Amino acid sequence: RYFSVIEPDDAFSSACSDYVLEQTDADIRSLIEERGLLDPQFDEDAKLAAYERALETTPDPSAAAKAAIPEIALGLDTEDFIKVPAPTQNIDELRAYLTGERTVSGPLGDRPLFAVFVVEADYVAYWSDDVMNDTLANRAEFVLQRLARDKVFAEQGISPDILQQIPEQTLPLNKRSPSSLEVDGDVRFADQAPFIISMGFSFLLWLLIFSVVNYLLTGTIEERSNKIFDSLLTSVTLPQLLAGKLFGVLMLSFTLIAIWTTSACVMLLVARDVIPPDVAEGLAEIANPRLIIPTIISFILGYLMFGSIFLALGSLCDTIQEAQSLLSPVIIMMIIPLTLLPVSLSNPDSPLLSTLTWVPVLSPFLIILSVPNDPPLWKLAAQIIWMAMFTGLILWLAAQIYRAGAVHGAGLAEARQWLFGWLGKSKAKTS
Repeated sequence: RYFSVIEPDDAFSSACSDYVLEQTDADIRSLIEERGLLDPQFDEDAKLAAYERALETTPDPSAAAKAAIPEIALGLDTEDFIKVPAPTQNIDELRAYLTGERTVSGPLGDRPLFAVFVVEADYVAYWSDDVMNDTLANRAEFVLQRLARDKVFAEQGISPDILQQIPEQTLPLNKRSPSSLEVDGDVRFADQAPFIISMGFSFLLWLLIFSVVNYLLTGTIEERSNKIFDSLLTSVTLPQLLAGKLFGVLMLSFTLIAIWTTSACVMLLVARDVIPPDVAEGLAEIANPRLIIPTIISFILGYLMFGSIFLALGSLCDTIQEAQSLLSPVIIMMIIPLTLLPVSLSNPDSPLLSTLTWVPVLSPFLIILSVPNDPPLWKLAAQIIWMAMFTGLILWLAAQIYRAGAVHGAGLAEARQWLFGWLGKSKAKTS
């Protein structure tokens, strides 16, 4: 994007250019550091020294990096904003350039002006037809603050270079944990990995359940609308039909898990030489039984819980459109765990997270998030048992609703009457 500056001198323009050069230099140094972490063959110190020698011959960090370290040249972003001379000093005449009615010449050809800065004695006006993009405006605000800082320092007779002493005098902050894997060492990725991996498992579990249970819904709706329930029930009993559907899609889920796991293993195997040891040690937590076992149990119970709900709702509907209105509360309930994933990283001991873990419909996703905090075994077992009992209840209710929809052809209203009537008869027989 092209922009222009109208000012009595070049103080603002020079400060903007210096800022861009500083940011480019910082980006290049970050690229060198990242490449050194990922590639053991990359001599970070030697490349940094070569880059600094190139800077002595050219003030442009991009040109110096391309000359000294061509292998990171592809990582350098092209400058988003290019300064061009203002075609006119009159702001009324500049409106045509800002709105695209007229264009200005620049390094990339003729283009409209993205923005114009007009530097006055007591303020700077920023003109742009793009009222949403604040990138250039934010950069200008930082530059104006720097100019104001230099002015104040000059009035007080203090050199701005004194600020460079602050980083040298700042004591380093070493982040450590009493449960760190390395005694008296800084917190590493290996220490944080269980929390990150548990969040990843929870999200993948949600994604997998949300993906495969739709097969149960759509398949049941098609069987109901095509009137083939009677044919199916002549070959198998209703419990066998339900169990077969749930088991079949469960095997499909395990197939997807196997594909994802195999793909991840192949990627790790290919990239094993460039993975830092600390990251490799942290990724080993994926195979930790303390995390894997609750994840598998949560997946099976969560799948059975939501799968039976989708089966029951599908048996009451003749079309997908009918099912969508019934599924809205279920989908909203399934979205709640997604909103809690960031909480598990920023505040894993959150009382809200701990409380909602006991809600059975949320437990399959939230129990996994609590495992890295090393909860007491009795608490973890109690949550799993409570989730299993609730899953059993949902399976039983879903079977009754499925019977009403599949055998009796009931809709939502009829199923409600039939279910409550059946419960009343059962209670009367018991008494």
